[in-house]
Amino acid sequence: VTQRCLIEDAYNQALFIGDPVIVTGTAGSDDTSGLPVINIASAGDTNRIYGVIVSFDPDPTNLERKHHAALTAGYANVCIDPDVVFTVQDDGGAVLDGDSISANAVLASGTGSTVTGLSGWELAAATTPAADASYQLLILQVHQVEGNAFGINCEWEVLITNHVLRGGQAANNEGALGI
Repeated sequence: VTQRCLIEDAYNQALFIGDPVIVTGTAGSDDTSGLPVINIASAGDTNRIYGVIVSFDPDPTNLERKHHAALTAGYANVCIDPDVVFTVQDDGGAVLDGDSISANAVLASGTGSTVTGLSGWELAAATTPAADASYQLLILQVHQVEGNAFGINCEWEVLITNHVLRGGQAANNEGALGI
């Protein structure tokens, strides 16, 4: 499930495909569409996520732009389904192994690429995955593609567990608990 969301022209951060976002809880000041306003999510423990950007409405003044420029009004399509499995690369901060499977993990923020339009966010490997419901992700398995294996910058299949639309206690920043 995706939802069209508003990016306000006063928001001073570029956004990229794959960036996790949070809703601001405020109405758009320069738009009367009634769509939720989004900002980039915060990385790390206890920070909830509303969804992940999967595309942007085209910018008619720059049809080749692959990301959403800062200080530019526009719309992003955000995957808000808490049951979607995402693939994310770890940041190489530690070598994760099979003990990480079924554990919770957090994200590390990163700058996206204006060339590819893709997010720079990664799984924060230096924060040891553990059974912690306030962590943002649940590691399901190593992404099953040729050339991918345990080691630095491994790609993982994950669920967003500290998701705004998932169970848990929002007041305690809790999502689904890994093992």
